Amino acid sequence: MSGRPAAGGGRWVEVDPDRLSRWLAGFAERHGGYAVAAVPEGLSLTAEDGTVAQCHAPPGAAVAADVPAFVAAATQPRRLGLLLARQGAVAVGIASGAALEVSKVDSRYVQGRTAAGGWSQQRFARRRGNQAK
Repeated sequence: MSGRPAAGGGRWVEVDPDRLSRWLAGFAERHGGYAVAAVPEGLSLTAEDGTVAQCHAPPGAAVAADVPAFVAAATQPRRLGLLLARQGAVAVGIASGAALEVSKVDSRYVQGRTAAGGWSQQRFARRRGNQAK
Protein backbone atom coordinates (compact mmCIF):
# COMPACT_ATOMS: atom_id res chain seq x y z
CA MET A 1 0.00 0.00 0.00
CA SER A 2 1.35 3.43 -0.89
CA GLY A 3 -0.02 6.93 -0.49
CA ARG A 4 0.64 10.41 -1.85
CA PRO A 5 -1.00 13.84 -1.51
CA ALA A 6 -3.99 14.50 -3.76
CA ALA A 7 -4.55 17.75 -5.61
CA GLY A 8 -7.01 19.91 -3.69
CA GLY A 9 -6.36 18.14 -0.37
CA GLY A 10 -6.69 14.62 0.91
CA ARG A 11 -4.57 11.62 -0.05
CA TRP A 12 -4.42 9.05 -2.84
CA VAL A 13 -3.91 5.58 -1.39
CA GLU A 14 -3.16 2.62 -3.65
CA VAL A 15 -4.38 -0.65 -2.14
CA ASP A 16 -3.57 -4.04 -3.65
CA PRO A 17 -6.75 -5.89 -4.69
CA ASP A 18 -5.91 -8.78 -2.34
CA ARG A 19 -5.83 -6.36 0.64
CA LEU A 20 -8.92 -4.35 -0.32
CA SER A 21 -11.39 -6.22 1.94
CA ARG A 22 -9.17 -5.71 5.00
CA TRP A 23 -8.56 -2.04 4.12
CA LEU A 24 -12.31 -1.40 3.88
CA ALA A 25 -12.87 -3.15 7.23
CA GLY A 26 -10.13 -0.98 8.76
CA PHE A 27 -11.72 2.14 7.26
CA ALA A 28 -15.01 1.21 8.96
CA GLU A 29 -13.23 0.56 12.29
CA ARG A 30 -11.33 3.87 12.21
CA HIS A 31 -14.24 6.04 11.10
CA GLY A 32 -17.33 4.35 12.56
CA GLY A 33 -18.95 2.63 9.59
CA TYR A 34 -19.85 4.12 6.22
CA ALA A 35 -22.62 4.65 3.68
CA VAL A 36 -22.02 3.46 0.11
CA ALA A 37 -22.92 5.37 -3.05
CA ALA A 38 -22.17 4.31 -6.62
CA VAL A 39 -20.29 6.91 -8.68
CA PRO A 40 -19.09 6.70 -12.30
CA GLU A 41 -15.50 5.87 -11.19
CA GLY A 42 -16.50 3.15 -8.70
CA LEU A 43 -17.77 3.62 -5.13
CA SER A 44 -17.90 6.55 -2.73
CA LEU A 45 -17.82 5.65 0.96
CA THR A 46 -18.93 8.35 3.42
CA ALA A 47 -18.06 7.54 7.03
CA GLU A 48 -20.03 8.59 10.12
CA ASP A 49 -17.30 11.11 11.05
CA GLY A 50 -17.50 12.77 7.60
CA THR A 51 -14.43 11.11 6.07
CA VAL A 52 -14.91 10.20 2.40
CA ALA A 53 -13.12 7.41 0.53
CA GLN A 54 -13.57 7.12 -3.22
CA CYS A 55 -12.72 3.69 -4.59
CA HIS A 56 -11.86 3.65 -8.30
CA ALA A 57 -12.56 0.48 -10.23
CA PRO A 58 -9.55 -1.14 -11.95
CA PRO A 59 -9.24 -0.84 -15.76
CA GLY A 60 -11.79 -2.97 -17.56
CA ALA A 61 -13.90 -3.70 -14.47
CA ALA A 62 -17.61 -3.01 -14.43
CA VAL A 63 -18.80 -0.39 -11.94
CA ALA A 64 -20.29 -2.17 -8.92
CA ALA A 65 -23.20 -0.93 -6.81
CA ASP A 66 -22.06 -2.41 -3.47
CA VAL A 67 -18.84 -3.27 -1.63
CA PRO A 68 -18.85 -7.10 -2.11
CA ALA A 69 -19.38 -6.74 -5.87
CA PHE A 70 -16.66 -4.07 -6.04
CA VAL A 71 -14.17 -6.28 -4.17
CA ALA A 72 -15.05 -9.25 -6.42
CA ALA A 73 -14.49 -7.12 -9.54
CA ALA A 74 -11.20 -5.75 -8.18
CA THR A 75 -9.78 -9.18 -7.31
CA GLN A 76 -10.77 -10.78 -10.61
CA PRO A 77 -7.61 -11.40 -12.70
CA ARG A 78 -7.54 -9.49 -15.98
CA ARG A 79 -5.28 -9.32 -18.97
CA LEU A 80 -3.93 -5.90 -19.98
CA GLY A 81 -1.89 -4.66 -22.91
CA LEU A 82 0.83 -2.18 -21.92
CA LEU A 83 2.65 0.37 -24.07
CA LEU A 84 5.42 2.73 -23.00
CA ALA A 85 6.89 5.11 -25.58
CA ARG A 86 9.73 7.50 -24.84
CA GLN A 87 12.22 9.49 -26.82
CA GLY A 88 13.99 6.91 -28.98
CA ALA A 89 12.57 3.86 -27.16
CA VAL A 90 9.41 1.78 -26.94
CA ALA A 91 8.26 -1.10 -24.72
CA VAL A 92 5.16 -3.27 -25.12
CA GLY A 93 3.91 -6.04 -22.90
CA ILE A 94 1.00 -8.17 -21.79
CA ALA A 95 0.21 -8.44 -18.08
CA SER A 96 -2.08 -11.04 -16.56
CA GLY A 97 -2.99 -10.14 -13.01
CA ALA A 98 0.19 -8.97 -11.27
CA ALA A 99 2.53 -10.91 -13.58
CA LEU A 100 4.08 -9.68 -16.82
CA GLU A 101 3.58 -12.53 -19.31
CA VAL A 102 5.57 -11.24 -22.25
CA SER A 103 7.35 -8.03 -23.17
CA LYS A 104 9.46 -6.55 -25.93
CA VAL A 105 11.62 -3.45 -25.82
CA ASP A 106 13.33 -1.60 -28.62
CA SER A 107 15.45 1.51 -28.73
CA ARG A 108 17.50 3.49 -31.15
CA TYR A 109 20.37 5.84 -30.66
CA VAL A 110 19.60 9.41 -29.69
CA GLN A 111 22.68 11.55 -29.28
CA GLY A 112 23.24 12.70 -25.71
CA ARG A 113 23.67 16.26 -24.56
CA THR A 114 27.14 17.74 -25.12
CA ALA A 115 28.98 20.50 -23.31
CA ALA A 116 29.74 22.41 -26.50
CA GLY A 117 28.69 26.03 -26.65
CA GLY A 118 27.54 28.45 -29.34
CA TRP A 119 26.59 27.24 -32.79
CA SER A 120 27.79 23.68 -32.04
CA GLN A 121 25.36 23.41 -29.15
CA GLN A 122 22.48 24.51 -31.38
CA ARG A 123 23.55 22.09 -34.13
CA PHE A 124 23.68 19.17 -31.68
CA ALA A 125 20.28 20.13 -30.24
CA ARG A 126 18.76 20.11 -33.74
CA ARG A 127 20.37 16.75 -34.39
CA ARG A 128 18.91 15.26 -31.19
CA GLY A 129 15.49 16.65 -32.11
CA ASN A 130 15.66 15.04 -35.56
CA GLN A 131 16.84 11.70 -34.13
CA ALA A 132 13.95 11.61 -31.68
CA LYS A 133 11.27 11.95 -34.39
